[in-house]
Amino acid sequence: MKTCQMLALCTVMLFTQVRSQDKDFGATISEVFVPLGEAVWLNCSTPKPNQTFYDSRLYKNQTKRGPNWLAVEVIVLDWQNSTCVCMLDTGDRQLISHTQVMAYALPSDVTIDLQTELEEGKEYTINCTVHEVAPLEYLTINISRGGDVIDTISYEGPHVVNRRNVSHLHTFTARRSDNLKDFSCEAILRLGSEVHTVKSTEITVQTYTLPEVPVINVKKWIENGTSFTAECLLANGFPPQNVSLKMVFEDTLLNVIPVTTNEGTVKGTTQLSADFSDLGHKTIRCEAHLFILSMESRVNVNIYELPTVDLSLSEYTVNLEENVTATCQSTNIDPGPYGLTISVDGKEEKTGQTSVTHTFTASQRTPSLPVTCTAYITENTNISQSTTQDLEVHYPPEFTYCPSPSILVEGGTPFSCQADGSPRPPVICEADGRYINHAVTVTRDMSGNYMCKAWNKRGETRKLVSVTVQYPPSNPNVTVLTNETIRLGNPVNITCSSDGLPAPTYSWLVPDNAEVTYSPDKSLVIIHTAAATHAGTYTCVVRNAHGEVEAKQEVTIAPDDFNRRLLIGIVCGVGALVLLATIISLVRYIGWKNDRKGFYALWRKTPDQRHKNGNIPEPPTNSTSCV
Repeated sequence: MKTCQMLALCTVMLFTQVRSQDKDFGATISEVFVPLGEAVWLNCSTPKPNQTFYDSRLYKNQTKRGPNWLAVEVIVLDWQNSTCVCMLDTGDRQLISHTQVMAYALPSDVTIDLQTELEEGKEYTINCTVHEVAPLEYLTINISRGGDVIDTISYEGPHVVNRRNVSHLHTFTARRSDNLKDFSCEAILRLGSEVHTVKSTEITVQTYTLPEVPVINVKKWIENGTSFTAECLLANGFPPQNVSLKMVFEDTLLNVIPVTTNEGTVKGTTQLSADFSDLGHKTIRCEAHLFILSMESRVNVNIYELPTVDLSLSEYTVNLEENVTATCQSTNIDPGPYGLTISVDGKEEKTGQTSVTHTFTASQRTPSLPVTCTAYITENTNISQSTTQDLEVHYPPEFTYCPSPSILVEGGTPFSCQADGSPRPPVICEADGRYINHAVTVTRDMSGNYMCKAWNKRGETRKLVSVTVQYPPSNPNVTVLTNETIRLGNPVNITCSSDGLPAPTYSWLVPDNAEVTYSPDKSLVIIHTAAATHAGTYTCVVRNAHGEVEAKQEVTIAPDDFNRRLLIGIVCGVGALVLLATIISLVRYIGWKNDRKGFYALWRKTPDQRHKNGNIPEPPTNSTSCV
């Protein structure tokens, strides 16, 4: 049995050593890019440098070795991709690692061909040319507009030797947004982890177009006596510095300040004052001129005066379910095109013109019930004037939030019931003289049944609330239970215990390769037969919904005392042999004694004293007998 165990251990150690060699051996990089005609160092990690060498078709300039590495300097003299092989020959096996070496050349130049003046809506072609670049399969060409890439192409294999010139065409439709944008080309060589970029010069383009119909922005309804702004926009006018704008209000020429936006739109703005004796419709006109071209737009605006309103209530404080009458009137001398509306709590209840009266019941549990009177222009109800009175409503308390049972967390916010009522009711929750509302933070001793009460002059309400305070696990206690000193082959129990609410769950971090079993709740680790792999740190992790804690326990497995057990075995064996010999001697002695029982004559017998007829004569009276 011991021989088999030693053989298995040697096999595991040999396998581990081979794997360790695999991890310690290999080229430090799988591929490398080198400018044509230049040298590069290739490195290889190896546990045996003197048995390691590089094999390559490239010219090896020099080789260096260290305690656990081999390096060779190679020179790249042509465009062919080369594979350099690092080899370790240990006699019984070979380890191989590859490095791909590839030559490259950055572009000598990148050029762009494009017109500088573009008419909107027409197509134009950009020609990007990359000069003397290699290899093509790692080349990407980007065409950029204003710093943003608008077209890209990447070249793929096969591998082409020597430097090449390559062009890429991109056709696009000129837009207004192209104006004053910089167009450029760039060549990107992605060589492994290195990225090389060569850019062309930038070409700045200018776009142009004819103007469109101007757009007037102005409020369509303007209150008399106020100032307002009118704006005229001419989009797509180019060049913008040659665009002029003129604005007219009725028959009055206005002072316009033109502004050109980044998109080329020309904006004219003017400030006006509405001060008219007569109300109604007015006209604003905008004219846009560009060289001999002109366009015109018109809009109508309405000059109005706001209505005035008055609201009164029959009562301003009522109890729930009592009636109230609201009266709404317009105070304008000229009623004009106005309407009136009475609304209760945001809901329209009644409409009219010069005066409106509405009676309603305060049936909602709300401490403040808004009653609103609104006067509006009938042609545009968005233009209005309102006044609001708040009706105070009294009603008894009711709990709006008071859950039972209620679960709190230790250290959190104390429990609090909320109640609705008017006037606003105070709320207290009490248990055995303790008021949970007054606590700053929750503690676990706050669990219990609380009587919560809310009251005001309209009444009182009560509710019994059961409160449970939960808390995170306490620091766990880890103990090791065993019948004797922990030696190889002994059983071991590791117990973890902690307090928490809700009841915590247990999990363990045990040493690698340690075979253990767990109790159903995982608070106990059971090792039926201790082995060397069971030695190490056992971490008990205890968690519940409110937290997580852990504790560590070191376990040491004492080696089996073979010599002590061998000596005990020898002593026991010798003792057993002595005991067996003693038993055999005793049995033989007892048997011998049984065979010697009877009377024996101790004197010399004469011939006449021999047996006669098979009888033994009686001994003399003075003879001696022995049993």
